[in-house]
Amino acid sequence: MGKPQTLTDELHLQQRLLQKEEQYEILSSAALFARLQKLSQDYPTFCTLTTTQEWFGLPRAGNSADCTFDRQYHDSSEDDTPGCNNYVLVLQDKEAYPEDPDVQLLSEHGEKFLNLEGGYWKQPADGDESGEQTAKSGWKYVPDVFLSGSVHGNERVGPTSLLEMSELLLEAAYCESLPRMKYKPKQSSGKSVTLDNEHDQSASVWEQELMTAKNCRQSLDEKGISSPLRQWLARLVSTRRTVIIPTANALGYARNQREEDGIDPNRDFPFDVQQKTDCMQTVAGRSINELFRSHLFPIGLTFHGGMEVIGFEWGAPTYLNKDAPDAVAQETIAGAYSRYANGFPNHVAYDYGTMNEKVYYVRGGMEDWAFAGSWDPDRVIECQPLTFGGYPAEKTRYNNSTLRAFNMLIETSNKKEPTRDSLGKRTQPLVSSSGEENGHIARNIRLALLAMDVVEPYVSIRGVEGLELEDDVVPAVNPRRYDGSSYLENSKILWVPESGRRRHLHDLGLLDKRRSLSSSTTITWTVGGSFDIDATELVYGSWDALPSNLADATTGFYPSLEALSFMQSSEFTTAPAAETQGRSRWHSKGAYPISNDDDINPTFEATIDLSKYPPGSKIAVFAKAKVDKAWLNPAANVGPSILGPVSHIVNARANPSYFATNAGKIIRGRQDSWWYSAPVTLVVGSLDEEDEVVQDATLNNVPLALMNGHATAVHLNSRMGGSSNNMLGRTKPPSVAQPKSRNRAASPITAGASWLTKTIGLLAVFAAAVMFVVRRWRRYAYRRQLDQIAEEEDGFAVEIPSEDRYHDDEEEEGGSPREGHYSID
Repeated sequence: MGKPQTLTDELHLQQRLLQKEEQYEILSSAALFARLQKLSQDYPTFCTLTTTQEWFGLPRAGNSADCTFDRQYHDSSEDDTPGCNNYVLVLQDKEAYPEDPDVQLLSEHGEKFLNLEGGYWKQPADGDESGEQTAKSGWKYVPDVFLSGSVHGNERVGPTSLLEMSELLLEAAYCESLPRMKYKPKQSSGKSVTLDNEHDQSASVWEQELMTAKNCRQSLDEKGISSPLRQWLARLVSTRRTVIIPTANALGYARNQREEDGIDPNRDFPFDVQQKTDCMQTVAGRSINELFRSHLFPIGLTFHGGMEVIGFEWGAPTYLNKDAPDAVAQETIAGAYSRYANGFPNHVAYDYGTMNEKVYYVRGGMEDWAFAGSWDPDRVIECQPLTFGGYPAEKTRYNNSTLRAFNMLIETSNKKEPTRDSLGKRTQPLVSSSGEENGHIARNIRLALLAMDVVEPYVSIRGVEGLELEDDVVPAVNPRRYDGSSYLENSKILWVPESGRRRHLHDLGLLDKRRSLSSSTTITWTVGGSFDIDATELVYGSWDALPSNLADATTGFYPSLEALSFMQSSEFTTAPAAETQGRSRWHSKGAYPISNDDDINPTFEATIDLSKYPPGSKIAVFAKAKVDKAWLNPAANVGPSILGPVSHIVNARANPSYFATNAGKIIRGRQDSWWYSAPVTLVVGSLDEEDEVVQDATLNNVPLALMNGHATAVHLNSRMGGSSNNMLGRTKPPSVAQPKSRNRAASPITAGASWLTKTIGLLAVFAAAVMFVVRRWRRYAYRRQLDQIAEEEDGFAVEIPSEDRYHDDEEEEGGSPREGHYSID
């Protein structure tokens, strides 16, 4: 096909170009590297890009002809040995947890946080600057997630899927972190501007950040990322530590070869192998080993290709006909992966089952090693490889906590490098669909996000008297870093009328009897990161009855035992939910109770009685839940047979006394078996202040709930609206020291409406000029790109499954492939 001859031809080619832009494509090593670098430059608060060579001192695989695109380490490092770097992208909230060793690893103070004596990573003693303050932030309890894109270099779907997922996560976290100021400017009749003395923060900064926040929210919405989904993505970044090694076998991926210099990395782990020289031979295997030694992963994924199936333990010959401990939980999670990933034309949803059943068994497989290396020592061997000058044997000597992860095998596609038209589109990337917009990359983006979600349950209060609240997780904010009183300051603060006023409105028939009784306030909340919600309820009481710190003052664990003891005392009241049990969005039967339109998780509701609290009272409200009790049920044919739960993810939910630690990171059970939300604060208002509250809220664009013209709830400190000028001043707790790196105002800021009008006008003119230039540039770029694709075939070919079976580059270790199965791992 030649260059376009008519306007119709040109429009047709423009349409094809747009289709190509929204269609995913498999990225080369060079393209992956460039986009990883851009992410680390664009979102430095939420990600770190490093290599296992820099982090752990590992060698490079390959020679001078490999990975020539990566000149950074030659130009900036004293080590100019040839080969490929193994890149690692760590997604985490650095501003919320600045003392986390993963944040510090590349800093000049990194040696104070990690100590390799004895072959283990250790936290420094409390005597140095990283002591109590380090632990107090709670970084030890942030759950780790492990994601590996390509252990076999010619299986190509995983790396691009993880890169595209990372871009969505980071954009959402950055967007949700804005505006960054705690208190918002107030509309007033005066023209004065009150500045924060500590940060010299002005109203103009807030206005700029608010505009940026609205623009990026709109941009995400246009991509199909609605507000609930954006908040969900931001939560995953801010409350997890996700370690991504896009191309574990960097050399194999660069060469498009399965092995690393002739050695299969997925036979290179010290589990069920017979010779000490047969493990840790590859840089890929050592890179993954070092990441596990320096973290505490409850969950992980390793992406492969050659068939379409999800595999979990067992996959080792010793347990060929056995179920693994915690098989019920593994099957539950695998089923959710399959449903959320879904199918698409000519491809059904993923089959799932044990690797021994659905794939084949291997010796030295990463999945079984990551699951059982810490509790099945008879299967583990200390490695003594001969490659790359050897590898210390103590690095394959593991403590009782390191290796207890659900690390599932994801066989992404029948073809190891599927055609572009089968990869899916960027439209509605988080919506589980079986249409043509779904594909191999699109569905594995969602699958990986689900793994991040279920690593740990969470509870979030979402509404008061029908007034929908923003998510309680704000990226770059961590109240555990400050004094205990900042839990009150950083909570959502809502004004509600005193019971006498409500009783009067109720008697007049002005309140909705379905939602608001005379002395009751309705609260809604959601539960996520789980499957079965076995019990859920509210607990509430006066802030004055709580200890000074809701989190443990030493370790940052939330809530502390002291806080729990107060919440379980007579000073606090329990309010049962209308539906005391439910199902999460990942459950095979769907979410229950049915979620509101603005929530993606099931929504629970209860009423609390405020009649005993006088005006001026500040009430702390917590939601809590117990989840996934069914995971304790053993499978029918477990091997080894005498074990109970062994994995981190099951024990954290079901065992109150569970405690596991590695590299300073901790997983522990819940002391009372409940998972708690962050608190919401209700300020009980007096009879005579409603008019003032409503007027002030309206003036400052503060969200409020009205019933027949009367206020039932006012969100005094909403981030996206100006704080209620008078009421927030009355209810604001004593000032709390904020971290110096944080651009947050500690006192109200005022700005004149006329200044705002002028600013918006100037910005509108500037935006119009930018759009004119952008349109001219796009027109020029289109012309150039249209010429480039003019010779291509029309449209995209639809992938038709062939009769051929795509199989491993070598015969399976357990014999020839089973009939009806593809032999790829």
